Amino acid sequence: MKYSTILRSLLLLPALAAAMQAGEIKVSYPREGQQLPLVGKTFIFGQVSPATAPFYINGEFVKPHTNGGFIAYLPVAAGEFTFNCELREGATGYATTFLARKVKIGYSNGGSSGDKPKPALAIISPSSDLELSPGDYLNVHAAGEPGREVTFSLGSVAEDERMTEIPTGSGRYYGSYRISGADRGRGLKLSARFGGVLRHSARAAQDIKVDILDKFALVEISTDSVNLRSAEDGGYVLFLSSGVKLASDGRVGGMRRVWLTPSEHAWVEESKVSAAGSGGAPRTKTGTIRLKAAGQGSSALITVYEKVPYSVEHEEDTLRLRLYYTRLHTNWVVYDSADELVKKVDMRQGAGYAEINFRLAKELWGYNVAYGPRGLQVDLKGPPAVSLKWPKPLEGLKVVLDPGHSRFYKCRDNARVPMKDFAYDAMPEGCWLDGAVGPMATFEVDVNLALADKLRDRLSQLGATVYMTRTGEENVDLTDRPRLAVENGGDLFISLHNNAIGDGEDPFGSPRGFSVYHYHPHSFALARSVHRSFLRDIKLPDEGLRFGDYHVVRMTQMPSILIEHAHMIMPDQEELLNTPSFQEKLASTVAAGLLDFAGAPPQPTAKAAPAKKRNKR
Repeated sequence: MKYSTILRSLLLLPALAAAMQAGEIKVSYPREGQQLPLVGKTFIFGQVSPATAPFYINGEFVKPHTNGGFIAYLPVAAGEFTFNCELREGATGYATTFLARKVKIGYSNGGSSGDKPKPALAIISPSSDLELSPGDYLNVHAAGEPGREVTFSLGSVAEDERMTEIPTGSGRYYGSYRISGADRGRGLKLSARFGGVLRHSARAAQDIKVDILDKFALVEISTDSVNLRSAEDGGYVLFLSSGVKLASDGRVGGMRRVWLTPSEHAWVEESKVSAAGSGGAPRTKTGTIRLKAAGQGSSALITVYEKVPYSVEHEEDTLRLRLYYTRLHTNWVVYDSADELVKKVDMRQGAGYAEINFRLAKELWGYNVAYGPRGLQVDLKGPPAVSLKWPKPLEGLKVVLDPGHSRFYKCRDNARVPMKDFAYDAMPEGCWLDGAVGPMATFEVDVNLALADKLRDRLSQLGATVYMTRTGEENVDLTDRPRLAVENGGDLFISLHNNAIGDGEDPFGSPRGFSVYHYHPHSFALARSVHRSFLRDIKLPDEGLRFGDYHVVRMTQMPSILIEHAHMIMPDQEELLNTPSFQEKLASTVAAGLLDFAGAPPQPTAKAAPAKKRNKR
């Protein structure tokens, strides 16, 4: 080849390189360096350009959506793990592009669980102070060299209690001791050791104190809106306010066990109560019950002399109130002749509690139970007076819309950082996104607000008065959202969201689409009507009408639901959620569900004008 030909070829290389455009890969989730749980597979999603170029992650082909959004479910390994993303050169004229996204699988603090040598023997749990009563079990979990004989001791109460290795050869040892009625002690120390020929070779002591109670510890709720659970990690069973006194007969970790009756217990976070002495359970009795008409509802004042715990159960035409530590001593029930909601009050004495039943003449719309200066106030709400006449059938109804989440990063120590101060990829360490993000970096918090704006406009056209818990970038705490709904006199509460899934879950393992949640029985009909409307009008997979233990739908004062309109981590659904026409359709669908729930008649159709008669000649 001549020198001039070679020179011309070399001069053409920059032009050829310029013709090969650079592709682009962006990963929205997980973020660089993110800590993920110990799972065998997990998902990764983001966007690529061009969407038609062959795309691979760790050698596995991934097909992007038409807009370039992708989601993949791939194997991972414990420790430092890298997703190697490759957008290959193809007929598109794009050069091969690479991106490495590094994460941590299954451990924290920069090292795997095997980085630090374990001591010969260590007590794993319990890991914090305990209070136990006769009949309770002290459960001990220790870790050490496998195949050994291990025992634990609790001060002078229990000595050298045998532990069992489960499974054999694992080095995980478990044992338990049941506290007897004769056991006594405060500040007892827990220890474990090897037995047999290694009796003195390894010993472990947990720096905790164990108290054996011989009487109740009295505590008092120190903050508003405290929830008591059915177990340490169970569901909520009681919703109480500050000043309520409780009898505690046990404590595990940060949870305190509450004695209600010989057969009923509940659990409360220790941080939500303060010490109020010791001795027997608080005792009180009921006095006169007075009812008074209140708008569309009724208000009942129950005379009691101590703030004792209570539970509320709504069942068809009855609201059942149970007052614990209470003796029934009501001699008078005073009715209000103007009260059209409560038709009768009846009572019975239970084992350690008084039960008061409000029998209702019509549908219960909501209720609130709280202590006031003169006793326990029970406010019962009847259905609001709604027009049901077109063109404004929802006139008289006040709807509170809650665009889920706020445009802030949540950080350690309950700090909040505005999203406008830091890009998503550069959020401060120790912070996380409030809500979900989609493959194309769409933030759920923004979509929720857009949907709320359109739903507000549609409901306003139908005559409803609409209040929103947020209208822009303001930070609204989760606990404030129901409070704002009550303070603004809402008749209905709707929390608007879009879904994601947990790390390690298979995004393709089941159909992903819409779902509607409720908590209290008086919210079920609203949830069902909105869900039926979605079934009829939204062509996405149905994930069902559901009971959901969410804070925003646990309020009792009005029917409350939470809607997951779509799964925004699925590229095709994220694209829909960013489409104004689909947002309008979702708003119309929710509004149609409200019309059905309210019992509005079908919208009348305009009658055609009669044809004019022609004059005969």
